[in-house]
Parts: sequence; C-alpha cells; structure tokens
Amino acid sequence: MAAAVRASGRLSGLCGLPAGHLWSRQLHLNTFPTASFLALKTVPSKGPFSSPRTRDNCHFTRLACALQTQWCISSPSNLMGQQYRPYSFFTKLTADELWKGALAETGSGARKGRGKRTKKKRRKDLNRGQIIGEGRHGFLWPGLNVPLMKDGTVQMIAQRSSEEQKKVEADLVQQREEWDQKRKMKVKRERGWSGNTWGGVSLGPPDPGPSGETYDDFDTRILEVRNVFNMTAKEGRKKSVRVLVAVGNGRGAAGFAIGKATERVDAFRKAKNRAVHYLHYIERYEDHTIFHDISLTFKRTHIKMKKQPRDMYAKVSGSTNMLNLTRGVFHGLSRQETHQQLADKKSLHVVEFREECGPLPIVVASPQGVLRKDPEPEDEVSDIKLDWEEVRAAQGMKRCVWSGLKRAAT
Repeated sequence: MAAAVRASGRLSGLCGLPAGHLWSRQLHLNTFPTASFLALKTVPSKGPFSSPRTRDNCHFTRLACALQTQWCISSPSNLMGQQYRPYSFFTKLTADELWKGALAETGSGARKGRGKRTKKKRRKDLNRGQIIGEGRHGFLWPGLNVPLMKDGTVQMIAQRSSEEQKKVEADLVQQREEWDQKRKMKVKRERGWSGNTWGGVSLGPPDPGPSGETYDDFDTRILEVRNVFNMTAKEGRKKSVRVLVAVGNGRGAAGFAIGKATERVDAFRKAKNRAVHYLHYIERYEDHTIFHDISLTFKRTHIKMKKQPRDMYAKVSGSTNMLNLTRGVFHGLSRQETHQQLADKKSLHVVEFREECGPLPIVVASPQGVLRKDPEPEDEVSDIKLDWEEVRAAQGMKRCVWSGLKRAAT
C-alpha cells in the first residue's frame, strides 16, 4: 500500500502540478454510471500545512483513484480517467462452460477413463429456492420480485411491512424444509422375486403414446438389470445399464423389449415404452396360458412348460441366459397349437384328464372333418423324456440308495 501511495504522489510531480492544486479530471459519463463518478471525486489538499487527517484522506483518495482508473495525460492541467473492472474466468465463461469444468465432463482424465469407479457428479440448480431481489428488509424491486408494470404504469421501488416480510420468510423456510424432507425420504420399492434383485418388480403401465393412446390395463415387470461397459478410444470405459422387461394385460397381449441408457431410470422408461410396440397375441384356454404341455429348445436353453390347475409350471435346463429364456418362452407360446387345431391336424378327438373327473377323460375338441378310425401312429406321439430329478421326486427318493455302500478293501 505504501508503494501505491508513493506512486500516486509522484503522479502530481510528473504532471507539473503543485501539491495543493485541485486536479481536474474529464470523466467519460458514457463509460460508467453516476455512482462511479461520485466515488472518484478527489478531496483537495491545502498544502503542507493541512491537518494530518486531511492528508491521509487525500492519500487514500489518490490511491483509490489510481487503482480504479486508467490515466491518460493530455496536458499538465487535464487528466483523462477511464474506469475498468478486473475480469476473470467467472465473468468471461458461460454457466455451461463453468459446469463442465466442475463436473469434469471434459479433459484428458475423462477421455482416458480415469476415475471410472467414482460416483458421477450431477449438475445442481443453484438458483432453486432463491428469488432474485428478495432480502431481509423486504424491498420490492420492479422487474425482479414484483411485476414491472401494474395497471399500465411502471411501479416504483417500495418496501413491505414487517408483518408481510415475516410471512414471506416463514413460507420460504417451510418450502425449504419440505424439500429437505423429500430429499432425505427413501422410497421403498415393491418387492420382486427376491429382496436383493430387481427381477419381478413392477414398473406400472407404459407412458401414453404420441396420439393420446393409453395403456392403463398393461403392467410392466422387470426381468433383468445388468451393468454393461463399452470401451471407446476417446472416453475410455463407458458404463451403461441394460434392462429387460416384459409387459402384458393378462388377456393374451404380451411382449418384451430391452432398454439401454446411462441412468437406470431412463433405461426403465425406454424398455417399457418400447415393449408395447412388440406385442404378441397368445391364445388362452380357460384362464390358462397354455393348452397342453410344451417342450422346446431355443439355442442352448431347454424349457418344459406343464399345465397346472392354477396356470402353468416351467422348468429350465441348460443355459439360463435371461434374454434367450424370454425369447424361447415367447417362441413356444406364440406357436403352440390349440385343441381345435390339434384335432383337425390329427383327425382325432382331443381329450383331457382332470383331477376333479378322476380317471374319466373329457373331450375338449373334435375334428371338423372325417374322423380317423385307426389309432395315432407311434412316430407321431410326442416323446416326453423324464428327468432323473422328476423320477426321484415321484418315488420319494431323497438320496441315492448306493450312497451309503462301502467298498470292501482288497
């Protein structure tokens, strides 16, 4: 500060002005407002015999002028002053550019995949809950916290009463407390097939279509949620979420689809809205999904669906890939033969054995054409292979009978 004071004191010597002379400045009023013009007024000094307080004020005024103005000497008695403000990257860059730097969306580290396991930062709305122009004293600024025009006239700056200001502050505090409670509140999701996985969790009906169609009678169930990674040259290892869902209305219309996104919520929304466009119609028989037992193989997945009194029971062997399993189930359900189709194909009556009827069969379909008199050939009879686990369960065997046998020493 002492060096700045000496520099401001030498300025009068360079200009050829005496110490007690009043400097005259030609200030450009177009470059800065009147408030700045009033702040740059110089306190005149009365020479070397002035009081110490006046000298100190003069030094501080000269220092402020030297720091806030750029000087241009035009003549020994005229000085040109022009105000300037220090700029930084906070005033030069836009809000989006500043957020990119704070969130590390760009940079060599992000391109090379550095910190890929760290939690991703999200952009925050710093203006949330803040009203520009509001303060403790309750001033009303036209164009900020009150409308600029009222009844065709421009409003003037006013101030609220103490009661109104207390009410506004109380409402603002209550609103912020509600936001904090919502942020801290944990939403308990519906339980699926198990407590630790997303499988079986309901997502509700899909969103309405562009033409206004709604799908309120449909329900969406999550089948699988997986984290997948893709290695790129610029951004390195990119993580995304892949979701497999199935939708249906319980009356024969069902479908499935996959949704991919960076965020899990976006993947859920994409998957359930896409599944509505890939629906399959599955014929049902007396509120049962299948007409008869179905055995099929899709790639390396073996599926056996058996008709049960409630609905059906399925057993999977081989590969348990959820995507192949879903495709195989829809492949078998959409291509199953109804009782009438089977009767017309075989030219025989189709009968069914039920528990409530005992050993007596029930005719469920008859051929529309001529009935065949000879029995069905053996090569056309479906070969249903029994698994060893099913035989063991039917016979009540829990372990092998030879498991306790000890071989004699030789």
